[in-house]
Amino acid sequence: MDKKKIKKIIISLIPIILVILMIFKLSSMNTNNSNSASTDIIGIFIEDTLNVTNKYNITSSYPTKNKIKRASSLLNPPLRKVAHASVYFLLAILIIIFVNNLYKNNKYIKSSIITIIAVFILASLDEFHQTFVAGRTGQFKDVIIDCIGALIGIIIYGTYYLAYRRGIKRGLKEKN
Repeated sequence: MDKKKIKKIIISLIPIILVILMIFKLSSMNTNNSNSASTDIIGIFIEDTLNVTNKYNITSSYPTKNKIKRASSLLNPPLRKVAHASVYFLLAILIIIFVNNLYKNNKYIKSSIITIIAVFILASLDEFHQTFVAGRTGQFKDVIIDCIGALIGIIIYGTYYLAYRRGIKRGLKEKN
């Protein structure tokens, strides 16, 4: 393997490692800290949104802190699931790019299968890891949500990848 390919592989591996470390770090938070942090972030987002809309007199009333806190609590569970899927969406794209770098960008189906297997294993390990954290539980439905996010990432990447490759083959785009 030449130095250029090794460098390309290492550069595409670093973001994967960083995302995995972030996932496991966030999974290490106990239930109270994790829920509190995400609820607080949602509350800040709601308040900022209200401040922007009130700046232009779009709304005439401003909800109380209790109403904002209640809204944050109600939005927290579904948005946490969206966050799960989004992080694994990103991870899947990073992994498939890495795998494609290993196979010289010509094995999309093989790369997709390897990516979904890798994501499933990582999501399962993350959920297993959570069983050792105070107040957290490992849930298979979270593994499924993570894999759905990854599958969406693979499909979007695949759509781009296949369209790009076909564009080159049909002469619609110049080869680099």
